[in-house]
Amino acid sequence: MRINGAITLLAVGSLLLSGCSKSAPATADSATASSTATTSFDENAARAQILANDSAFVRWIMAKHLDSAMVRYDPDVVALGSGKVVTGAPAVRAFYAEGLKSNPRDATLQNDGVKFSNDHSMAWDYGTFSQTTDAPNGKPVKSNGTFLFVWKSVGGHWVIVAETSTAP
Repeated sequence: MRINGAITLLAVGSLLLSGCSKSAPATADSATASSTATTSFDENAARAQILANDSAFVRWIMAKHLDSAMVRYDPDVVALGSGKVVTGAPAVRAFYAEGLKSNPRDATLQNDGVKFSNDHSMAWDYGTFSQTTDAPNGKPVKSNGTFLFVWKSVGGHWVIVAETSTAP
């Protein structure tokens, strides 16, 4: 998850892949309705959208615009972190709202890659993050960690379905 006592992970598409099948005559034992369908997936555009979502999330959290950040989540999201399992967008929102009380700032997110499932319906991105928050005694605490976000494509947009992070 993007939180460890506070928000510890702040979120945060190289090649154009096209899958085109050559038209083939249908036979009585064809397993598919049509073998002439053309599928196209623009990996660059998908990667750019995911990376933009990560950047927007960091900006929204720093500005404490939690509702704007939550539009990037699937309603059934599962978030792991800080020794907790949080399920569902409302519970994740509540968890982040609590984390915002620690005054997160100086957030950086270094994305180390975006990968896609073979059918391009899912993606995951991963990397490192750092930020400063206030400890309960009010003193600043710098935290660093790693993150992994799992995305699914919904109507041409990418939403987070699972996330996890590590932090000291």
